[in-house]
Amino acid sequence: MKGYLRPLALVGALAILMAACGQQEQGAPEGDEITRGGTLQLLQLADVDAAFDPQVEYYQVTWGYFRCCLLRTLVSFKGLDAGQGGNDLVPDLATDLPDVTDDGLTYTFTILDGVTYAPPFQDREIVAEDFINAMERLGNPNIQSGYPFYYSPIEGFDAFSEGEADSISGLRAVDDKTLEVTLSEPTGDFPFRMAMPATAPIPDGAEEGHEDDYGRFLVASGPYMFEGSEEMDFSLPPDQQTPAAGYEPGRSIVLVRNPSWSAEVDDIRPANVDRIEATIGGTTEDMFNKIDAGEADLHLDGVPPAQVIQAYQADPEKRARIFSHAADGTRYISLNLAVPPFDDIHVRKAVNYAIDKDGLRRLRGGPLFGELAGHIIVDGLLNDLLADYDPYATPNGQGDVEAAQAEMAQSEYDGDGDGVCDDPTCQDVLTIIDEADPYPDQTALIQDNLEPLGITLDVRSGERTGFMYTKCQDIGEGVPFCPSPGWGKDYSDASTYGEPLFGSVAVGPEGCCNYSNVGVPPDELQDTGLPAVEIPSVDDKIDECETTPIGDERFQCWAELDQMLMEDVVPWVPYLFDNDVFIIGEQLRNYQYDQFSGQPALDHIALAGGGGER
Repeated sequence: MKGYLRPLALVGALAILMAACGQQEQGAPEGDEITRGGTLQLLQLADVDAAFDPQVEYYQVTWGYFRCCLLRTLVSFKGLDAGQGGNDLVPDLATDLPDVTDDGLTYTFTILDGVTYAPPFQDREIVAEDFINAMERLGNPNIQSGYPFYYSPIEGFDAFSEGEADSISGLRAVDDKTLEVTLSEPTGDFPFRMAMPATAPIPDGAEEGHEDDYGRFLVASGPYMFEGSEEMDFSLPPDQQTPAAGYEPGRSIVLVRNPSWSAEVDDIRPANVDRIEATIGGTTEDMFNKIDAGEADLHLDGVPPAQVIQAYQADPEKRARIFSHAADGTRYISLNLAVPPFDDIHVRKAVNYAIDKDGLRRLRGGPLFGELAGHIIVDGLLNDLLADYDPYATPNGQGDVEAAQAEMAQSEYDGDGDGVCDDPTCQDVLTIIDEADPYPDQTALIQDNLEPLGITLDVRSGERTGFMYTKCQDIGEGVPFCPSPGWGKDYSDASTYGEPLFGSVAVGPEGCCNYSNVGVPPDELQDTGLPAVEIPSVDDKIDECETTPIGDERFQCWAELDQMLMEDVVPWVPYLFDNDVFIIGEQLRNYQYDQFSGQPALDHIALAGGGGER
């Protein structure tokens, strides 16, 4: 389950009050009408993770490039926010959503006629076998794939990825325009998985000899391609081929129009601009100076610094260029159900009441950076069924000492029932945090919140991935309190919050990312030297939800799991539904947010006057 890890990107501390900063409406700033043409200038601090290899990349910035511009999949999303249907699956290279057999095991996709690849494969029509090429590359044991686990339900996929079969038995090209996928078990969200960029078609021969660098030789199927793609020559031996010039790792990305693409066979992507240029590197300060000076239109990563937001908020003309979007991610405090004092549900409930969630949000920058969370799974993945649900609501989200102490008084760790823990186990509770901003300040606030309950913390800080996540994940470390995690969905279904966070298979150093040890069997605890306590399991509910087809019943099932976790298990203190914040340049029009990738939708964006003089 390691691959489920898509922790939220770090948002730096913004020590300012943002009470006036609400979420901005999307669309075009007042002024020019939307005009096609021009060059969109982008800035990004970090390079892509795996050089645009669709089977390897596990990074939201790259997924944004794939969905908007470079790749088409059988099904996809419209590049809009959740309020405009951005989480709704739509056909892309398929003529419609797949036909599914009554047992939920066989999916049949019918592929559009007449769609060809970008140069140099402009004469090659996309056929069913090309999707099998992509899936076999994803399962290739010689490639460090990004998320092959999502496709394990396909019959024969794991056998192929383990080198035990020469093909994936569950994939069949019935004919050039019909792909049949057979699963070994019902998987209700499987259509969403077929929208992931790793499933985009690959023409025969394009990936040959490029196990480690296919992204540099990517053959596009979307409205854009890397500049110079037409110069790639796949007839040469792989070691003599020259990649497209449009991507220089660590320096720049240049996309130009794919001459094979037509809006007549792609009604998802408007593709308004003619050219997209991205500069990689630099500093956050330099990035926002360039946007402010009109030298660039948009940033794809980096968080607007406090002084930049203050300046834009103070200027009526610039204020409308700040955009904040629900990012389908949750920030939370993880409580270890296997370790005292959090093996007592009343202590866990007391902590939920005690935490000043609004204070934690202020340390992250204020309301612009998220909504206070009253439960676990973000509302956009539950069809808003729990939008008003918060079993531990407190006045203004600032904590309630009285309610917290009433819960603590019911705990076995409060011997005299005064609402204050009087057991030594509540002293110097081992706490593992991220060393970067704003986590030390957040932890100091949390310590203040817990003091009235008699809980003190022994805080150890370190690097986020190699230290914090590793320590919190390893059941043998016995870490009681982990207040720094964040989690974001991989695709638009609540299953991405289910098994990886609360399934028993996600416990332990080889799993990901059940830090609370929900569902771990007592004998497994004994093996680690921890007390063999009985910990509730939600595995059966997760299984029920995962097999339920997409629709209202599936939303309801995941909502019931969320309520079960919040009331009967209490593994977390969820405190923030995260927002992504972007500042756009003054020339940019028709700004939209792509809910799937958590990035601006580059295909929707247009430039004033078609991008004339800067």
